[in-house]
Amino acid sequence: MDQKFVIGMDFGTDSVRAVLVDAKDGREYANAVCNYPRWMKGLYCDTSQDRYRQHARDYVEAMTEVLRQVVAACPDPRAIAAISMDTTASTPCLTDDKMVPLCLKPGYEDNPDAMFVLWKDHTGTRESAEIEALCAASPVNYACHTGGSYSPENFWSKVLHLLRSSEKLRADAFSVIELCDFIPSVLTGASAPEQIRMSHCVAGAKWMWAEEWGGFPPEEFFQKLDPILLPVLRNLPPTNHYCSEAFGRLNAEWAAKLGLSTDVLVGVGNVDSHSGAVGAGVAEGRMVMNLGTSACYMGVVPREKIGGKDIPGVFGQVDGMILQGLDGIEAGLSSFGDAFAWLRRLLSWPLDTLLPADGVEALKDQILPALTREAEKLPQREDAPLATDHFNGRRSPFSNGSLTASLQGLKLFSSAPELYYAIVESTCFATRTILDHLASYGVRIDDLVACGGVAQKSPFVMQMMADVCGRDILVSATKNGGAHGSAIHAAVVAGCWPDVPSAQKAMCPPVMKTYRPDGSKAAIFETRYRRYRAAVQFNEGKEEKY
Repeated sequence: MDQKFVIGMDFGTDSVRAVLVDAKDGREYANAVCNYPRWMKGLYCDTSQDRYRQHARDYVEAMTEVLRQVVAACPDPRAIAAISMDTTASTPCLTDDKMVPLCLKPGYEDNPDAMFVLWKDHTGTRESAEIEALCAASPVNYACHTGGSYSPENFWSKVLHLLRSSEKLRADAFSVIELCDFIPSVLTGASAPEQIRMSHCVAGAKWMWAEEWGGFPPEEFFQKLDPILLPVLRNLPPTNHYCSEAFGRLNAEWAAKLGLSTDVLVGVGNVDSHSGAVGAGVAEGRMVMNLGTSACYMGVVPREKIGGKDIPGVFGQVDGMILQGLDGIEAGLSSFGDAFAWLRRLLSWPLDTLLPADGVEALKDQILPALTREAEKLPQREDAPLATDHFNGRRSPFSNGSLTASLQGLKLFSSAPELYYAIVESTCFATRTILDHLASYGVRIDDLVACGGVAQKSPFVMQMMADVCGRDILVSATKNGGAHGSAIHAAVVAGCWPDVPSAQKAMCPPVMKTYRPDGSKAAIFETRYRRYRAAVQFNEGKEEKY
């Protein structure tokens, strides 16, 4: 193979990352990160309402910066063959008839409901309950590929909430675009629904699209739910495509801006967690744990090996959404790193309130490392404070966006490190719950591979995860799992490899570290795990379903 370079981009919650990779062996030549400027100022969000919105300009401006950086670092920009990307999901935005996000139109520049609704936005909780109830009452349960439930993090919950928010918005909204479809449309200049090569992975996992019922649920379903959805439903792209396919070619405007050729292929978009799984080597029997602000656990399995059935309670189960020919399975936690960040914010209150601004950020940056050092010294105790992890609801098993976190067993002598220990432990207990649930439905998991910042930077968290789950945990050497997975897809799009598994074998980074469970801690963790399960059941106010 002549040397070819590919670019992978990962649009995360706070920033976009890009990597320049050799398509032959996966060697990373350059990487770049750019924060979203408006998002970092806290604009357009209201945490008291679980509202998290991002402006389209944030994505375009940050993308421009990282692409320029990695192209400038390329030994031969003429050898760049393809660009692919992944994004958070479901992160939709209402558009006009040219598929332009409404926040880019006059009069809507500062309207949060005209912006992209970030994955963790839960303003559509009421709508998700309506959708779930209607699915359960329908002859076909259109939520069967999302575990029988439908999360406020998913597409139709958010779109329905947006359309109900304003009569003017409804009148001006022609269609809706998902972030992972918007980015390639910008790079290629697509400007009509029929030009959007919608991502199969997001359509199946978040939009209730399935071949078995002919695409989206029938119009009668949406008529019963709320007829205001029908106009945008009729204007959605007619088909969807795998991430190993090309969306189009770089248009002249972007080619000139980046100093590239219009022959550069742009891949179909992907969901960040799915791309991270590919970048870390997901395969049958190997589950990838993407550990970031939330936690996404991705696996693949031949459908016949689970009896040809849908697994209740998973967050997504769609044929081909990760690797073609296999059912992709998504589970995870709606808050992972976000839960640790909550404790940091809580403990930062006196710093923000009582101290001069100079030097406060440096002090705040020391909080979690200091908590970790002290938590590592704590003796294991059955009666230590116990936490549940649902700071942003529960993703799986059995999605529940209204479930909240809790702390119990507090004493006058309970310390901040003990609270941190309890929160870390709760995310490990939630992970074990998911693994046990999948195993009970026949999903074989031989290896657990972790990627993301927490996996590489926190031995304390990863060791406890291994101890609680009673399994070895392998940490991938990739520092940019999602972006690297996108680069793998770009290599297939460019024709460098015939399929994604072939590209993975050549391009996936190795394992950098293995955490093995400490059997001496198993008995106390088992007792506390039972208490955790009971606490979740109590918080939910109903009998345990799993």
